[in-house]
Amino acid sequence: MYWVMFTERQTDNEKILFGVPSVIEDLDLECDEGCHITGEIPLIEFAPEENFETLTDNLSAPGFGGLLANKRVSQTLRNAGANNIQEFPVLLKGVNDNQDCTDYDLINIIGDADIIDYDKSDVVLRRPGNIKRINALSFIDTSDMPLPYIFRLTSFLPLVIAHDKVKQAFEANNITGFTFYKPEDFYL
Repeated sequence: MYWVMFTERQTDNEKILFGVPSVIEDLDLECDEGCHITGEIPLIEFAPEENFETLTDNLSAPGFGGLLANKRVSQTLRNAGANNIQEFPVLLKGVNDNQDCTDYDLINIIGDADIIDYDKSDVVLRRPGNIKRINALSFIDTSDMPLPYIFRLTSFLPLVIAHDKVKQAFEANNITGFTFYKPEDFYL
């Protein structure tokens, strides 16, 4: 079974990290498109404008493009068999009581697939194969498909789809900052 793996805050204490690091902007680093990134990527440094506490393993940081997650997340993904990820080290400056933090990586998920059953899903399309809005999803039968344990949804690349094995590994390791939705319960 596959789930929608969504970054979202669980409490009001968890802040959103706004802004785009200069390395991401300068190199046009696209960690939200499912593509392998080549070349040398320097350390991604970022200083939040406001006081920021890293309260979860995965941080809500839309300007980073990929997952801004604690190194525990990458390790848990790899241990679960998800080897289609790249990690780029991040230095968060002046967080957690004005300390520098190197515990997080920008995670690029490599690969995408379109497993939407459009006849059973409630989605609004921009054009065929390109989702604009999601009211509920239904996935096709993936049991005979050679899919990775984690990938992006081709018709809506910001969405990360994760196998039940990933969900179970995250739960077993108390990974925070993600919500796993059954496709039919997810809307955006």
